Amino acid sequence: MTEAAKSASSAHAPPPRRLAFAFDASTGEIVKAENVDSGGQRPELSRAKRQDLAKEHPGAGVEALVERAFEAGIASLLDGEDGKEDDSETEDEAGVRRILLKPLMEKTFAARALKREVLRRAIVQSLIQDLNGSGDSESESPKAQKSDRAAPKASA
Repeated sequence: MTEAAKSASSAHAPPPRRLAFAFDASTGEIVKAENVDSGGQRPELSRAKRQDLAKEHPGAGVEALVERAFEAGIASLLDGEDGKEDDSETEDEAGVRRILLKPLMEKTFAARALKREVLRRAIVQSLIQDLNGSGDSESESPKAQKSDRAAPKASA
């Protein structure tokens, strides 16, 4: 693609959508969800806006990811092949898959891992690790150093 075509396509691209989430670090519960606009304003997301956001970004959540990993483990034991992932699974097919997997998962770590509170804590821990660069060097890139919000004031 030529430079002119790239700049023309980026001129019509919507600006990046930024969201801010506040978590309770001990439980992983989302305390607040905000939309961050270009001016740095952070209005809280209403229930309707959260539902619209879910419609904009359909797809499997972490629970489905754990289920698919469990299914892949079983498949690798049964046939030893590296099965190709089928992203075109219908909602009905996903329901049947969950029905078949549930009894197999009941007494395994996967069942405990699928509990909401376990998932929430794992998500927060993953975000913290990602924020820390998972062991990358201490010097951050200029993009990582930029903040949309000033540091919170210390409270006494």
